[in-house]
Formats: sequence, C-alpha cells, structure tokens
Amino acid sequence: MVHDMFHINHIVFDSSVKTKDEALNYIAVFAEKQGVVTSSKSYYKGLKKREKEVTTGFKDGVAIPHCKHKTVINPSLMLIKFSNPIEWESMDGKGVHVAFALAIPDGKNNDHLKVLSTLSRALIDEQFTQSILTADTEKDLYHIIQNKLEELSN
Repeated sequence: MVHDMFHINHIVFDSSVKTKDEALNYIAVFAEKQGVVTSSKSYYKGLKKREKEVTTGFKDGVAIPHCKHKTVINPSLMLIKFSNPIEWESMDGKGVHVAFALAIPDGKNNDHLKVLSTLSRALIDEQFTQSILTADTEKDLYHIIQNKLEELSN
C-alpha cells in the first residue's frame, strides 16, 4: 500500500526554505502541483493544525508532516530534501534535512496510521536514514525508499 503512494515525481530538492512554516507551505504548494490536493492553502492549514497538536519532527534530521484532509485527491507520500537544516522541534532537537510528507483523504480512517507505522519502522534503520540523507538525486532517493517500503510490506 505505502509503496503505491510514492512516485519519483513526488521527490523534490529545495534550497530556499528556511523555517518550518515555509516548509509546510512549500509541501502544500508542491502537493497541489503534483495533483495530490485541490487546494494548497487548505492543505497547508491542515498541516499547520496537525503540527500544533504535536511536532512531526522525528529524529536524525527527518520529519513526517502529515494530515488527513478533504482536499486530498490521491493518497500520497512525498519527499522534500532541504539544503539547509530546518528547526522543527524534533524529538532529538536536530534540524530537519528531509521531510516525508503524507497526504491522506478525509475518511480513510486507518490508512494514515499504516503509512506512519511503516515509515517509522523504516526510519529506525539507521543505515536507511543515512542513505536518504546522503543521496543526491531523485532517482537514488526513489530506489532507496521504494526498496525499503517493499521490504517492509512483505
């Protein structure tokens, strides 16, 4: 299921984002451009609301911003790799270099939990996390992530 939500065109490198708020807005605009959501503005508000509940900053330079929202057309997993570390109130206090952004349609009750669980299990693998942090092309990132997601879904 998770690997079906992730496509190579869902990966982007960005050098302009400097804050968590800018990152969430960037994710929302990117999601709209990819046809994942109908309204970047509404999806951005959903991401912000979710972030206020509890930080989505994981550890080791990774965040998993996510929300279930009515504007989501296609359930999707996107990856944004930042040039500069972003202060995200992460569990370990480290800046975020990579965000796995998750968009789930409203009403898909447990889908987001399955995806979050799979991502969390993947990120426990330090070698996997390091591979993501050091990969420098969309193609490399796509293969690293797809292989791990397929491994965990078996």
